[in-house]
Amino acid sequence: MRHELLDREWMYRVEGYRRAFELVDGYVDAFVEGLRSGRSMGVERIDVNRVLLLGMGGSGIVCDVAAEILSSKGIVAQVSKEYTAPPGEWDLIIAVSYSGNTSETLNSLLQFLDRGDRVVAVTSDGRLARLGERLGFKVIRVRSGIQPRYAFPDMLGGILGYLENLGLDLERINLDEIRGFQERLKRDKGVDENPAKEAAIRISKSHPIIYVYREVRLPGYRLKCELNENAKLLCHYAEIPEALHNDIEAIPRDGLIIAPRSFREPYEISKTIEALSRLLGERRVLELRASSKSYFEEIIELFMLSDYISLYTSILRGVNPLILHRIERLKDINAAYHEIKRRLDEKLG
Repeated sequence: MRHELLDREWMYRVEGYRRAFELVDGYVDAFVEGLRSGRSMGVERIDVNRVLLLGMGGSGIVCDVAAEILSSKGIVAQVSKEYTAPPGEWDLIIAVSYSGNTSETLNSLLQFLDRGDRVVAVTSDGRLARLGERLGFKVIRVRSGIQPRYAFPDMLGGILGYLENLGLDLERINLDEIRGFQERLKRDKGVDENPAKEAAIRISKSHPIIYVYREVRLPGYRLKCELNENAKLLCHYAEIPEALHNDIEAIPRDGLIIAPRSFREPYEISKTIEALSRLLGERRVLELRASSKSYFEEIIELFMLSDYISLYTSILRGVNPLILHRIERLKDINAAYHEIKRRLDEKLG
């Protein structure tokens, strides 16, 4: 059977799969190294009440998680994923671009550079790093040479380490608990004891439909993006209960509802998912759960689960999880990207 590939060790020595699993297996260590990079920026005691985060794609979801953490601390945090950032006054602007060359992020940042706003960048290199060197804003460096989506723990750690230096009281993270959860997802665990492998088998045979609610919106979106990029699999993504008032009517026969669940889940949502399972049948609803009962650790565990699911699905679909065929090509032929970079290069001299 095709799913037996997931328990065959030689598959994980195939180039592409080997490197992808190395990166995901190093999740916690990468996060810790990111924290060190952020903390190395030095202590700054400033009042931070309004934060704008700029980022796209794999860097953008880092902004989403950081914004949710900031919001939980009573700080107004907004994420912009546009060519032009929203107007307003901000105490801090965090620009996140793994490559340092993301045109949308750089174009948004340009409008603030001449105003003297406080800016911090998270990047591996590129124009964003050179802007920081030229204009004197802080640059949190993360490791280079990998796809942005695999640098999620590095970049998030960098932001959180920097925020600690600003005096923000962030939640203490139990890394041992996260490592313990990750052990259940690794390739040496057989299909019957590995929830990521079990999920990948069901997803690879279906039309995946990810239904989320507020508490699991970000992990659900991460899974959607990772299935797109790693497994080259198109999937539907929607929020409940709104989705149950429209697109539920169009679920195809091979549709599989993927439902990330949280210990913070509202009672009404729990009953709604129960009803959905009764309506469609339990085999058409796949629930994804973390083991932690801590907000931040649950988010990280669900993100890791999404990453492993997407890699196992890439094996079953016979595609390389490292290679992107269209995203970079689209950037090459997009005239807007080249115009933005020309303006930046002029500013950099």
